[in-house]
Amino acid sequence: MTFDIRLLEPKEVSLNLRLFKLFRFFHLFDPKTRKFYHFNVYHLVWYFINFVIGSIVIYGLSGYFTEMEDVIDIVFNLQLMFCCLIYSLSLLKIITFIYKANYIWDLLRVTHLNFLTSIQCQTHIGILHKYREKSIKITNYLSVFAITITIQWCLYPLVLLLLQKEDANQSNRRFENIFNFRFPVTISYYNNNYVIFYITETSFEMFLLYVYVVIDIFFISICYIMIAHYEMIKKAYEGVNSECNSENNNENKNYYNMNDCFDDLVLILMDQQKHFVKLKLFYSTYKFIILSTVIINSGSIIILTYASVVIFTSSESIPILGVIKLISAFGYLLIILFFLCNLLESIHNKMESVHFGMYSCNWTSMNLRSKKMLLLSMKMNNANRFMIKLTPRKIVNLQLFNSVLITCYNVLSAMLNTLSK
Repeated sequence: MTFDIRLLEPKEVSLNLRLFKLFRFFHLFDPKTRKFYHFNVYHLVWYFINFVIGSIVIYGLSGYFTEMEDVIDIVFNLQLMFCCLIYSLSLLKIITFIYKANYIWDLLRVTHLNFLTSIQCQTHIGILHKYREKSIKITNYLSVFAITITIQWCLYPLVLLLLQKEDANQSNRRFENIFNFRFPVTISYYNNNYVIFYITETSFEMFLLYVYVVIDIFFISICYIMIAHYEMIKKAYEGVNSECNSENNNENKNYYNMNDCFDDLVLILMDQQKHFVKLKLFYSTYKFIILSTVIINSGSIIILTYASVVIFTSSESIPILGVIKLISAFGYLLIILFFLCNLLESIHNKMESVHFGMYSCNWTSMNLRSKKMLLLSMKMNNANRFMIKLTPRKIVNLQLFNSVLITCYNVLSAMLNTLSK
């Protein structure tokens, strides 16, 4: 099956094609993208972007290794820690996608509405359409939410500067910026050239926005497709040999149906195996990203919550602006972590439900040949079950999400108790 994204219409694929084309996401993987000395042009662009952003981060943190005029408080340190965590995950995501570009392009084949080719599965194509609509809505909402958060973080220092400019000048401290990098310059130089440093941090935030949003919504889209396919396969198995229970007991008709059962099972099994190959490719590509996202999002949630409490309990005149800024980022990270755990658990549950779909078919009226084929399908379904694990005993599912929330609460309580002493 060939896959040329430039020839496809939005209604021919089961992901948010318009949104991904808007972000120019597919150019990273398309083998037909323009080359420069055998290198994908978009890969070279991203190598350059990574170099520039990396240089900004290194320069922005180098102030910690030099003697500075001002001393930053704990909130700024926490924000920089959060910034470093998010940047590390973003860098990991984009490098993984560039390094595994060919695998991602191959994985995109699963997004075509006709990926499952058997008539038995295509009969239930409405299931895929239902999940497609749900996926498009969710990815659109998440994109708007992320863009809103980015605008909010960009506007926050400008609003604060407008409200507290005189106080900042009098207290001889730096104007607040988006992430408050510790650039190794004097206070007067920083304030006099604030626009340059503001643009620098804005470019860093645009990098985080693009990488985080695009790769997160791609993950969500693929998960919904996998869930829909397993549900279609389950329904296909349930419908096998359904005509054998009809009132027509003609021997020739029954013989024809029993031979049909074998062919139906073969076609469904082929679709199931083809789908499993793509699922395995998806897991192998995303596994390290998934585990890193769970760890880094969990740590970031703790940091943002603690920083919000510190700001809210401080003597700052307008703490509510800083709290809203941090809580909005907290909300996005929490939502992504929830979707990650929930969707992976749903894929596993749908995989299990295929086995029950096999039992639900009218297998008692099948001939021996068809029963053997059904038994083979059951064995292969059992052999092809696996889940992504954080540790040998910790599976990435909703239970892990609950554990993360409980751990965050416990760590936060310990931090607050330490702060109060």
